[in-house]
Amino acid sequence: MEKKLAVIDIGSNSIRNVIFEVNRHGQYFERLNVKEVARLSSHITDANELSEMGIQSLIETLDHFISLNKHHGVKEMLPVATAAIRNASNSEAILNEVLDATGMEIRLLSDYEEAYYGYSAIVNSTYIEDGYSVDIGGGSMEVTYFKDRELVFYHSFPFGAVTLTNDFMSGDTLSKDERKQLTAFLKKAFKDIDWLVPHGVPLVGVGGTARNLVRVEQSLSHFPLEGIHQYTLGADRLHEVVDELIDMSTKQLGRLDGLSKDRMDIIAPAVTAIDELARYLKVPEFTMSNNGLREGLFYEYYLKENNEVRFADVKEESFRHFEKQYDVDPVRHRHLVHLARQIYMGLIEAKTVKPKPFEPGLLEAACRLAYVGEYIDHNNKSDHTFHLITTNDFKGMNNEDRLALALVTSYKSRRLLEQHIEGFPEWFDSKMLKSLELIGSIVKLVDALDLTERQVVENIDVETTDDGLAFTLHTATSPRFELQRGIRHKKHLERAIETTIELRVEERITL
Repeated sequence: MEKKLAVIDIGSNSIRNVIFEVNRHGQYFERLNVKEVARLSSHITDANELSEMGIQSLIETLDHFISLNKHHGVKEMLPVATAAIRNASNSEAILNEVLDATGMEIRLLSDYEEAYYGYSAIVNSTYIEDGYSVDIGGGSMEVTYFKDRELVFYHSFPFGAVTLTNDFMSGDTLSKDERKQLTAFLKKAFKDIDWLVPHGVPLVGVGGTARNLVRVEQSLSHFPLEGIHQYTLGADRLHEVVDELIDMSTKQLGRLDGLSKDRMDIIAPAVTAIDELARYLKVPEFTMSNNGLREGLFYEYYLKENNEVRFADVKEESFRHFEKQYDVDPVRHRHLVHLARQIYMGLIEAKTVKPKPFEPGLLEAACRLAYVGEYIDHNNKSDHTFHLITTNDFKGMNNEDRLALALVTSYKSRRLLEQHIEGFPEWFDSKMLKSLELIGSIVKLVDALDLTERQVVENIDVETTDDGLAFTLHTATSPRFELQRGIRHKKHLERAIETTIELRVEERITL
């Protein structure tokens, strides 16, 4: 049964409405995501109250969201508020006025809850098990430390992108003196938290500031893949990008790809806060999680039905989701895995290849999704497969692993493989290229050996001959078409292992 949930995130800088849908297969999708840049923190008076103008702006936005959600058949709405309302001295009056005007009961998140849902989103959507997280909103900055996917410490700093801009930036840009004052302020704030110490773990960024920072870096470095989730950059590169951003004029920022126009005036103090935290913790790298507070709330809603707190295996959950979405036949693809393992182990036993630790896992993953692009177009299934995998965030896999998966799952030829990796010399050296060619050519061959999708070839034995190798195909019936296609495609594996392969058939006789 289809379910729809709208998470309404009332933040200090923006108010966002995200509609999540869960279908009858248990797959979940983000169906709609709209926001209003309300800047509620700028409506806080000297008496620390949200002004009536700010309250009316909030009510007007919520009315629009209610109408939108009704149109899309949303039955459940989860409106939550964070620092701007939590810290206002008239927070109770705000919630009551909104309830009277819209009938909407807003859940006021504590600083712990705000930090927790950000952490939950990270451990349910990335491969990172130990790390720090940072989410800088308009009026607060949440930092957590987690180990073995368990939350250990959290803290909510009472400053954010909007408040830091108001307090430390007088003009359109952050001057050197202002940056120096801001840096000193941040270091003092960090020093007051005794558990903020270097652990040699990554810093994971969530929220709008981190999102814009990573998009800008991708634009500056001409990163060729799509998607920012689980995108990682080294600490030195993080510092460089932040320095570049802060040195830019308003005009330069306006021309910068990846930077939201509604965030231009507050980006410098916000990225400075992230950068200084990274320096203070001496983190080796910065990773982006495009899942944050809203996704954390949704995961709680989704997992609660199965009495779970988090996914046991993030990568497996992502594969399950992808297989359902593109109608992968589990019986056929389990059979491809079976045949591929027999060929791979046979090559090792024949001392034709030397195994590498990552190869069995990559081979199995590739066979599970082999040429999934056929869902779109049979004649261009290789190209579509590469595109589908490189544009899917595949939670639980970093960018290098995702590209490697795309290369072997869509394998066409060594020439095309080399073309695809030209832009990533630091990721794939000659040894890795050899592994990708080996695994890709095995995937291509087993796909050919199940051409009619009947699992005619039941098992494959690999043995050494005077001329090279012989693959004996054990079948229950004639593999006429599989053999024809296999003879055409075995050349790719022969090239990868530099050995001739003969395909033999041994048909099982049934009495």
